[in-house]
Amino acid sequence: MAHRLLRWFAWIAAFSVAALAFAQELTLSAKVDKTTVDAGEPVTLTLILTGALEGANLSELKLPEGFVVAAQSQSTNFSIRAGATERSMHLTYVLVPQQAGTFELGPFTVTQQKKAFQTQAIEITVKKPALPPTRSRPQGERFLL
Repeated sequence: MAHRLLRWFAWIAAFSVAALAFAQELTLSAKVDKTTVDAGEPVTLTLILTGALEGANLSELKLPEGFVVAAQSQSTNFSIRAGATERSMHLTYVLVPQQAGTFELGPFTVTQQKKAFQTQAIEITVKKPALPPTRSRPQGERFLL
């Protein structure tokens, strides 16, 4: 009987730890793969949400004028380490700046249950390319008569 009672308490403790892990507060961070690029060179922006993801809403992604979103992806991760669970979501955007200058990406905001979570702004320096982009030449040869 004592063995069953002990096992029952162990299960309750395990589920309590799991419930606490899921109840973690949401955190939001942002990073880029480089802060200085040439115009036309892609920059990868990653927004990372960790903790309780339920009900989290990312506000519209506002970018400086002249930045184009070339690609985007989303991945969600769930892991258990040493009995603690962790959930995270990575939102990745490949951005291509079209003009030279110094720009700020963000701050980015996520809301959840009337709470707002915000990142710091990230400064990006865009330089003029050393060489102008090459135009593609038509395939084949030209024939003149």
